[in-house]
Amino acid sequence: MKLTTRFFLILLGIAVFPLLVSVGWNVYQYRGSIAGVFSLHKTVSSLAASNMEEWLASVNRSLAFLYTVEHPLQKKNIDETALIKEAVAVNSEIMALSFLRPDGSEIFKLQSENVKNKDHLTTFIPDLAGKAREAGSIQMGEVICAEGQPFFPLAYPLIDSRVVIFHFSLEKLWGKMGGMRTGESGRVIILDKKGVPLPCQGIDPESIDSEAVRRVFKISAKIDRMPSMKLGGERFAGAYAATEKLPWVAVSLQSHDEIYGAQRRSIILFSVFTLISAVTTVIVVLLISRRIIAPINNMVNGVKKFLKEQRLDKVIPAEGWPEIKNLVGILNRMMLELQAYRAFQLNQIMEEKNKAQALIDTIPDGVLLLDDRGTLIYSNQLALSLLGLGRNPSGAVLPKSIRSDAFREKFQELLASKEKYARDEVEAPLEGTSPQVIKNYRVLAAQFMQATLKRPGRVIIIRDITNEKELEKAKEDFFHMITHDMRAPLSTIQGYVELLMKKLPPNPGTDKYFQSMLYSSRRLRGMIDDILNTTKLQRGTMTLQLDTISAAELITRIRDNHEPVAVPKKITLVAAPPPENIEFNGDRTLLERVITNLMGNSLKFTPPGGKITLGCSQDADKVFFWVEDTGPGIPEDKRKAIFEKYSQMEEHKSQGFGLGLAMCKMTVELHKGDIWVESEVGKGSKFIFTVAKGLTQ
Repeated sequence: MKLTTRFFLILLGIAVFPLLVSVGWNVYQYRGSIAGVFSLHKTVSSLAASNMEEWLASVNRSLAFLYTVEHPLQKKNIDETALIKEAVAVNSEIMALSFLRPDGSEIFKLQSENVKNKDHLTTFIPDLAGKAREAGSIQMGEVICAEGQPFFPLAYPLIDSRVVIFHFSLEKLWGKMGGMRTGESGRVIILDKKGVPLPCQGIDPESIDSEAVRRVFKISAKIDRMPSMKLGGERFAGAYAATEKLPWVAVSLQSHDEIYGAQRRSIILFSVFTLISAVTTVIVVLLISRRIIAPINNMVNGVKKFLKEQRLDKVIPAEGWPEIKNLVGILNRMMLELQAYRAFQLNQIMEEKNKAQALIDTIPDGVLLLDDRGTLIYSNQLALSLLGLGRNPSGAVLPKSIRSDAFREKFQELLASKEKYARDEVEAPLEGTSPQVIKNYRVLAAQFMQATLKRPGRVIIIRDITNEKELEKAKEDFFHMITHDMRAPLSTIQGYVELLMKKLPPNPGTDKYFQSMLYSSRRLRGMIDDILNTTKLQRGTMTLQLDTISAAELITRIRDNHEPVAVPKKITLVAAPPPENIEFNGDRTLLERVITNLMGNSLKFTPPGGKITLGCSQDADKVFFWVEDTGPGIPEDKRKAIFEKYSQMEEHKSQGFGLGLAMCKMTVELHKGDIWVESEVGKGSKFIFTVAKGLTQ
């Protein structure tokens, strides 16, 4: 989005948004107000209909005296004429009455002096009596208006076909309807079901679109809105309510202008203000664009070009208001200084690169950098020579570009590995030698994040370890030689110690020394056995001498053998009895050496007052042994390395050859088992190993 567009939208939002909110609020209030007005009109029209129903109920009560006249069990000696006249005199709502015979001739008639019309009201409805006689039920006539007075005619047929015609006054009801007003222009009018106003309401029937009103009555409910109605050439709206027992409808109306006018004018006014604000915003943005936005765009384009080309061909022109001009000048100066600094940095980088190149070329290891696809990024000449890649292997992809078969296979394994760090060894012939010389190399691979920080590359180091291998072999040969030479004199010493212990009488002083000598000779014999066993295990010449072994007996015997050493150190030895008798097939001598080595390590590192626990258990496939101590513990990063040959923790370098745990691991694996350590620094260690059940020769 361009800066001009953003600036325009911000100003438009600041100027127009409040007005839009005001318009929205007015529309919301307008809708709520209109709903409230129509609800009020519904209430008024419903009240008017209720008043008409109450008026009709009072009319029915007024006719109750006729029951005495027509009751079939009533004595016939009553004066009907006197009774009717008396009832009319009592009820002020009855303005006129006519009592007719079955043939239609008049028995008598009455008319109130309050009736302005001099002719009897019966003349307005000559056929009402005949309708009532034929129907045999009360008949209501149409409302008549005589001399401005509204009357409601009603014909009541008696059992003997005589008919009583009443004219009830509607002036009070009409007056009550006229008093119901909503607003200045509001009024209530009474219509029939055809949409025609009843007489004497001061309304010209021609001024109402009766057809439109009739359609509203037809499709709507008993009480509903009257959305629009023309009355006297003016538009009205409101609500209506129909009566149940009268064919009349009460309509509460109010002029459209009074209902909608004020709020519509307010909405229009705010809309005009909103439009004016939007136009003003456009004009302001166009004026400011020339003085602020155009210079800013020039600055942005100039900086982009500088970043792309890394040089400043021409300065950004100073335009706009004085503050913008100052900003342009500062930006130009900053880019010039960056250009000079970059040139200086490039010289420094090239110098550092040459130093790094010289350093890498002089180290005795081959170094390679590969991307995530195995494409060669960088290497020194030694690595190129070892892999047979030539002096300029641009775009070489490993391992398929490697000429040496041995290195190609090894690189294929390393590059396929998901490990972050990997190491392996490879034997490869040295090119250009006759007879051919075989060299040993250690290949180290580590992942690193490329400059894109999206995919990992690999740094690979190829190190010549031929001399290390020769030294290791010489060390093993030396160990093998001295262990064979030491076994005979050691056996002699151990035999004479055991003989002296049997020949000499028991003595606490000498027994202590003999026990110490015997333990030390056995320990030395065990170390010699470890060296010989490790060599056999490593060469694959070791065979298991299987025997049935009791696990509980094995750990108890080892605990007893180490008791003389633990007691002086105040270390408690515990052989936890297994929950059940455990017997299995295994090499008794080798497994005893495994547990003895683990016990010896625990005795070395458990402080006085500590505790060492031996235990065993089983499941369906394996037998478990463990040695748990309260020593210093083993750090997490050392827990795998301690099982490697000649591997020792730095603080324990002077306490053995580093072969014991390696021998244990190989022995356990020969028994189809595993060995591991659970430890927490400062709280002790627990060495656990398993032996498979069902081993056979």
